[in-house]
Amino acid sequence: ASLVDAAGATATVTVTGAALGDFVTGVSFGVDIAGITVTAWVSAADTVSVRLQNESGGTLDLASTTIRVLVRKH
Repeated sequence: ASLVDAAGATATVTVTGAALGDFVTGVSFGVDIAGITVTAWVSAADTVSVRLQNESGGTLDLASTTIRVLVRKH
């Protein structure tokens, strides 16, 4: 989807065994995310939320991709 400058979008990823308080230590994408700030956190049991925020100064079009998340137990 397209993200205009200063806009953001949040996706959720199922991570079996993730629990509130666990650390999200890594997020990877199969596409270039230059200009995008990524924040990820365990938002519920078995669920990680990944926030993509466009701070590039222009509109960015992201292709469909797989998001991989690494969670470490607290």
